Amino acid sequence: MENLDKFPYFFDEGLKLIAYCPLCDASITPQKAKIVESRDDLHLVHIQCQKCQGYILALMLKTAGGLSSIGLITDLNFNDVFKFKDGQKIEADEVLKIYQALNKKDIVKQILEDK
Repeated sequence: MENLDKFPYFFDEGLKLIAYCPLCDASITPQKAKIVESRDDLHLVHIQCQKCQGYILALMLKTAGGLSSIGLITDLNFNDVFKFKDGQKIEADEVLKIYQALNKKDIVKQILEDK
């Protein structure tokens, strides 16, 4: 995990693009952001709202034309994001196969009945 002090201007300016929590509209504090991964001028940053405790993943890009960012609301804490960031991708066909297998065996129905 990198420290944001190495990139103070970039992150102060980049986080102005994500100035408010999309869940509760509270101000975002850049000091609470954690870098998940960096490559050149591209940074994946995890932010936790201090008010509602919600999580945001932000992809920030610095170009000659300025700063751009895209934010995503998530339920993953920083450790989860770091753990899963390099995991294998799940293909749509794999999800469909699991769904079909569960339906054939009525596992979902059985689980719901057991509750």
